[in-house]
This record gives sequence, structure tokens and C-alpha cells, in this order.
Amino acid sequence: MRRNNISLIFAGLIAIGAFGVVVHLLGGTNPFTPAGYEGYVLYRPLIFGQREFVEAQTGPTSTGWRWRQSVQNIDVRPATHSEQMHIFSSDNLEVSFDVHARIQIRPDTIRAVVEHFSGEGWYDNNVKRPYRTAVREEVRQHDAFAIKDDSERIAETILTRLQSEYADTPFEFLAVSIGNIDYPDSVEASVVANLAAEQRRQRMEVQRQIAEADAQIREVRARGEAEAQRIQQETLTSRYVQHEAADLYNTLADDTDDEDGVSRARVVIVLPTRADRAGVPRVYQGDGR
Repeated sequence: MRRNNISLIFAGLIAIGAFGVVVHLLGGTNPFTPAGYEGYVLYRPLIFGQREFVEAQTGPTSTGWRWRQSVQNIDVRPATHSEQMHIFSSDNLEVSFDVHARIQIRPDTIRAVVEHFSGEGWYDNNVKRPYRTAVREEVRQHDAFAIKDDSERIAETILTRLQSEYADTPFEFLAVSIGNIDYPDSVEASVVANLAAEQRRQRMEVQRQIAEADAQIREVRARGEAEAQRIQQETLTSRYVQHEAADLYNTLADDTDDEDGVSRARVVIVLPTRADRAGVPRVYQGDGR
């Protein structure tokens, strides 16, 4: 009798175990969320009814055994999303560059992400296009070769704009950076040509300034020479001419040594050519005897 009871108990346990296995296979779950993720736990009806949100959980964790429940896990860790851009700058030159945005999902917003922002596709469906638009509109306001010099300031402007646009969403922009700026060969050739033309223009401007300065110098010099001639003509009297001529005669009559060292006396006779004793005199130089 006891043996029969034990057999019945054992058979009952087996039946209960088998029933539990069947139930678990039909809908038993233990939704798990790994570290760095938040899980959107929902109930899935077996036949009738509709899916319903149950709770959100932050990993690493699991719900424990549940009936007909599953979880959609979303990575909420900060991640860098990079885009390659090709735009025309304010001076109508093509520029290629990479832009990098570091974005994270705000804590405890996983339900809104799944129900209103496409879940795992939140970036492609809700962030990517506005992000690229903001970058394009800000960068195209600058000259092509100023983008590299102002890249940090431009990135800060883009970050401020995106933080404002997404302030009331689950998505938080942490940083934006611009790098790998590249210019086509045609753009570089155009810039080199423009620089050469500017250098020629500057050189011609310097030459023009030098020519104007030389012309001013010649003009001042000519005015000075004309003024000197006028003054000389006004002060050149007959007595002054005679005084200068007398000094010259005195020099001619001066005793000097010849090459052999012998001193020879000279006699200079001055005869006026006019009755008023003016004019150029005739000079007679004796032979020293």
C-alpha cells in the first residue's frame, strides 16, 4: 500500500513538472537586460488581446519568471555618431569633412524612446537628418579655408543649437567636433591662383607708390633748383663778379713749384674790355722773365 502511495506521489510530481514545462514553453519568460542598456518590458498575449507596456528596467537585471513577457533592450551609453559631409562654403568652394557628435539617451526615458522615437532606430529616424542639417547650415556660412581655423568655434555653435533643439527629447548631445577637412585639387589650384594674383596686385601697388614718391621727389628737387637759380640771379651783381674774378687772378699769379721743384714767378696783367671796367677781362700771362 505504501509502495503504491509513493508511486502515486512520484507520478504526480512528474505530471506537475511536465505541466510546468509545457506552460513555460507556451509562454514562460525571464526577460534580461545587460549592462549599459535599459529594457522596455511588455506583455505579449498568447492569442487574444494586445501588447502592453509593463515596466522599464535598467541592466544588468532580469524580471524573473514571467508569463508571456518580453523585453526590448536599448543601448543608453554615450556613443559617437559620425557623418561625412560635402558642402559648398560661403565663397562657393566645395569642402569635404567629417563631423562627430557624442549622444546619449537620458536616464529613465526608454518608454518614450520605444513608443515615440522608433526604439533602436531612434538615431536614423529622428536625429540624423536634423543633425546633418544643423551642421550644413552652420558650416556654409564660412569661407572654405576659414572652416579649418574656426572648426572648434563652429562645432560649439552646432552643439549649442542641437542641445536647444533636443532639450525636450530623450536624446542629449554631449559634444560635437569637426575633422578631416579636405579640399579638392581644383579648389587648391583656385586658391593658389588667387594668392598669386593678390601678390601681383600688392607688388604693383608698391611699385605705384614708389613711382609716386619718386615723382614727388623730382618735383621738390626741381622746385628747389629753380628757387636756387632765382636767388642766385637776384644776388649776382657786377661787383660780386669782379670780386670773384680778382680771387681767380690771385690764384693764377700765385708762385708754384714745377715738377722739377723750381719755383717760377708769374706775372698776370688784367686789362678791362669796357670803359666801365666791367665785362670779361683779357688775361696776359707772362713767361716769367
